Amino acid sequence: MRTVNTWTGREARALRLARRFSVRAFAEHLGVGIRTVSKWESNGGVRRPQPAMQAALDTVLAQATAGSRLVSRS
Repeated sequence: MRTVNTWTGREARALRLARRFSVRAFAEHLGVGIRTVSKWESNGGVRRPQPAMQAALDTVLAQATAGSRLVSRS
């Protein structure tokens, strides 16, 4: 199982795509605004989600199927 020490927008986007979420659906799933997810993903993945969101992303990754985990590695 892949783990992420510190999430950046790049990893969050990879997870979103692996789980086949739109930006809107991913934001709703995490309980954040669409702009928040968009900001994470902008600027080449430099932005980092706040610690509480880091934990939420860890949870989404843990719940991912094995197939979507493989996609998120690329």
